[in-house]
Amino acid sequence: MFAAGVLWAILAGTEALAHPFAWLAIAMTGGAVLALPAGRAMGLHPAALPALAGFFLRNSVLGGIDVAWRAATPRLPLQPGFESYVVRLPHGPPLTLFMAMLSLLPGTLAVRLEGRRMTLHVLDLRGDNAATLTELERRIARLYGLDLDARETRR
Repeated sequence: MFAAGVLWAILAGTEALAHPFAWLAIAMTGGAVLALPAGRAMGLHPAALPALAGFFLRNSVLGGIDVAWRAATPRLPLQPGFESYVVRLPHGPPLTLFMAMLSLLPGTLAVRLEGRRMTLHVLDLRGDNAATLTELERRIARLYGLDLDARETRR
């Protein structure tokens, strides 16, 4: 509970601790941590983090430039729509990170996940979105020490 209070003070400022709802939120956070079951521990491989961060930053910048160019050029062809993608990452932290990073990339948004099938909204259906998704998934799998090919053969 102490960690929740410190985090609250860092994010909202120490003045926010004077609000009664702050203490309620801190108490509920502490209670939730104690009440919720612990997940399966997953080992992270920090050596894979620079490659993932570099991939994400590169695609964020290039995607941002692309979206800005499309916004400034009304005649630039767009074909927004929904696309399906079968996810190979296991449910839990790897999949959560994948969906969060995907939604932060310009031009894409994870909309729904049903079993292994993810629906996402893309700015242009004609782009090679699947290649970017596969590469992001592969890099996240490396971060968590997962072998996606082995998961694929077990199905």
